[in-house]
This record gives sequence, structure tokens and C-alpha cells, in this order.
Amino acid sequence: MSDDDFMFDEEDEYDFEYEEDDGDEEVVGIETKYYNAKALRDDPAAALREFQLVIDEDNTNGRSEWGFKATKQIIKLHLQARDFDKVLEFYDRMLNYVRASEVARNYAEKSINNMLERVSSNADDQFSREFYQRTLDVLKETQSERLWLRTSLRLAKILLQQAQFDELSALLATLKRSCEDERGIIIMERGTQALEVNAVYLEMYEAQGADKQFKDTYMQCEAVKSAVPHPRIMGYIHESGGKIYMSERCWAKAQSCFFDAFKNYDEAGSNRRVEVLQYLVLASMLSESEVNPLSSPEAKSYENEPPIRAIIDLVHAYENRDVQAFERILSSDQSAILEDGFIKRYIADLRRTFRMQAIEGIVMPYTRIRIETLVRILAATTAEVEELLVALILDRRLKGSIDQENSTLLLRQDTTDKTQYEALNTWATNIESFMHTSYALLS
Repeated sequence: MSDDDFMFDEEDEYDFEYEEDDGDEEVVGIETKYYNAKALRDDPAAALREFQLVIDEDNTNGRSEWGFKATKQIIKLHLQARDFDKVLEFYDRMLNYVRASEVARNYAEKSINNMLERVSSNADDQFSREFYQRTLDVLKETQSERLWLRTSLRLAKILLQQAQFDELSALLATLKRSCEDERGIIIMERGTQALEVNAVYLEMYEAQGADKQFKDTYMQCEAVKSAVPHPRIMGYIHESGGKIYMSERCWAKAQSCFFDAFKNYDEAGSNRRVEVLQYLVLASMLSESEVNPLSSPEAKSYENEPPIRAIIDLVHAYENRDVQAFERILSSDQSAILEDGFIKRYIADLRRTFRMQAIEGIVMPYTRIRIETLVRILAATTAEVEELLVALILDRRLKGSIDQENSTLLLRQDTTDKTQYEALNTWATNIESFMHTSYALLS
């Protein structure tokens, strides 16, 4: 916490909301003492003493917002000093004001929310959990449902970071029930909250490696229509869908999901956009799409990022069916491409897809070609090349057969020349015209 944060409280806009014509000298006096205490920012010990005097006077004259404000400042000072026991002690006192409705509800909720922000950025996870739990207890008592939900989601993030999955599961179950009616159907007005809860479920299941639950939760997210969540949340949901479809080898669907994820992350300004752009390019190559995702205006601004620069070179080799360049990039740029565990998982699939396309280009002019020639060009084994040839023949991408005895690929060249079809059509037309002419002469 900076000194400026202490001196200029973001909530001071409320400090001047009082009637000036009531002649209450006690209010003016305690207000002056409060601001005098705030002016002692360079002497925390003196500031603590003065704020305590404000609280004492407030308790004597009847509790008001000035005691609440002074309590907040004491919490901030103890948080700055990392005296967490004192933080909790005075936070309980601050929450008592909220319980007793001694400050305006909106002001109380804003103050609690700002305090949670400070704790999240200045304290360890264990203390944050205790701080959040005390907050949730009070919010439940005061029925501050909106803030209760936001605070619960923050606590869920802390539990996720600590891998406290049992406690996290219980909290998420409670949050999920709060978004559903008695039939277990998501309440339309709470679709956004339901998606946010499911996004945390997805993170938990991904961390646990629970693939079935991961997919089931993603499908639940897809079923929610009445929601407008933060683009970062939607980015993660679409990224999760892309990973699911990649595991099922549904490359085109994965490409679509990763594209949506990239757009959402880009809108949110998230650093995840660069990683997901790599996943999008990977899925595009695996789906053998003719559209280069790096040519889109959104992606072009990231083409100079080191990971993207490496994958651009890989795309060029892929499009040009340059076997040597393709293999060289995978070997020399391991730190830029293969350091991502997700990408590394699909390099074998990518190499197979690339080799199949390369074979199609290599054999095109021939009626027969020795398999050892393909082995040499592709830098593969005989077994690998034969397996690829069989797959291409079965998929009808190659018309031919394998001569096992002579280790040769035999190809059938079908005539598909357009000029020949046009010549046949002209010949047939001329014959028809000749027949009509002959009939006319005979008659």
C-alpha cells in the first residue's frame, strides 16, 4: 500500500455528505480529528493513536461513519505493517458497523470490496482465506447477495491456488445452488454468475486432470445463453472447449474455439492471447484449413512476438511443403514452440498431417515411385511411410496400391483434363448436328 493510498482514500467522496445547517459541533470536531489523523501519514504510530481517539470519541457520542472510517484507516496501517492479528481484530470491529447498519449499505459494501482488494494484493493466501471467510459470514447475515457472490468467487480463486480442492468443491456447490431454482435450472437473471462459477469448476478439473468432468462442465457452459460475462471468462471457456476438441482430434471445432478464445482474450487485454494464438495456428494446420489465422487483422499485431515468430516460420514451411525447413524448425526452435506442453502433445499429429500433404505433392507427377525415395525425402522410417501411404489410399486421397515385393507405390492417373471433356462434348454436338442434317436431306 502506498502512502498516497493511505492519505487519499478512494472512499473520501462520502466524507462531505452531511448537513451543514444542523449546528452539530461534535460532528465537526470528530471530522477534524479524523482528517488531522490522516495527515500523519509519515508517522504511522502517531496516526494510529489519533485514529483510536476518533473511535473512542465516536463510541462516547454515539457510533457514526467517522468511527467506521477511522477503523478502516487503522486496518490499512496494520496491513501495511503486516500485523495480521491486528488487521483481523479491527476488521471485526468494522464489520460490526455493517451488522448494526450504522453506515449506508452501499458505502459499507464498497468499503468491504476495497478492503478485499487490498488484502488480496498485500497478504498471504492463508490470511486472505480467513479474512474472506469472516467477510462472507457478515454478508450472509446482512443478505448482501451480490457482494457475497463476488467475495465467494474471490475466495474460490484462493482455494484453487492452494489446491484445496475439497473445500473449493463445497464452496462451488454452494455458489452453483445460488444460481439455480428449486428444479436445478439456472435462473435467467443469474446466467452470468453461473458461467463464472463454471469457469472456476473448469480450472479445478483441469488442475486435477478430471477430463470427463472437465468436458461435462464445458457442455454446461455452452448451454447457458442468458449471460454476458467478462471477455476473460469467455476466453477461458472457449480455450477449454478448444482443448477438449483437440483431445478428441476434432481439429476444425478446436480451431473455431481457439479463434473465439483469442478474440475474447484480446478484448480483455489478457496475456493468454499469445499462447492461444499458437493453439489456433496449431489447430488450423491440423485441420488442413486453407485459411491462415495469422492473416487476420487481430493476429497481425502479434506476429513479432518470439513464440509467434517461430510458429509463423513453421506455417510457411507447412504451406510450402518444405520438409527440411519443417523438421529444422521443430528441432532448432524447441525453446520457442515445444516448451509449451500442450503444443508438444500434438507435434506427432502435426508431423503426420504434414507428411501426408508432402507425399501428395511429391507423387503427383509419377505413375510409380519407390518407397525408399519417400523415406529419404521425409526423413522417416519405411514403416512410417507405408502407414501414411495406406492411410492416404484408404482416404482416397491417393489412387493406387503398394507393390510390397518391389517396395513401390503404383499410382493410377485418372484423366481429369478439362480440355478433353470439352473436346468430347464438341464431338458429340457435331455428331448430333450431322445426324439432323442427314435426316433433313433424306426426307
